Amino acid sequence: MSRPQQQRPTAPELLRRLGRREQDLIQTAAVLGERRGLSVYLVGGPVRDLILGSPGADLDFTVAGNAVPYAEALAASLGARVTTHPRFGTATLILQDGVRLDIATARRERYARSAALPQVFPGTIEEDLFRRDFTINAMAVRLVPGGGQLLDPFGGLTDLKGRRLRALHDESYRD
Repeated sequence: MSRPQQQRPTAPELLRRLGRREQDLIQTAAVLGERRGLSVYLVGGPVRDLILGSPGADLDFTVAGNAVPYAEALAASLGARVTTHPRFGTATLILQDGVRLDIATARRERYARSAALPQVFPGTIEEDLFRRDFTINAMAVRLVPGGGQLLDPFGGLTDLKGRRLRALHDESYRD
């Protein structure tokens, strides 16, 4: 007798697994992205952890567009401190209660040599996810007010359910 297929979780189902505070932060991030005409994604480990049913405290966002001004605007709306790294298109917000939000521009990277800092170029969300290490860390939820859409271009959900750790590329082991 074969096991019944588990259905793919929807983004709204995943986001409901978060605490009320995290849901409010995600909603604020989604609304700001929509107002600015930007696609905003919850990415990586937090998505994996939501699928596993063990949401962590970290929220990592990727923005299709320049994340630095977006992060500054989000920090202002949340009353958070912001540290930006324009060279890398990244920012970190520290909220008054100590919650940390990492925000990055969707990007591609090139390394001149091993252990060197990367050269960063704007990219698509798929390119950004591909630069990660393993398929289970290369999933995202596109955030829209009131919900979202799960993106899994490299089969991370199948690997997670099959308890497989699969590298995205040869460089995964160097990183």
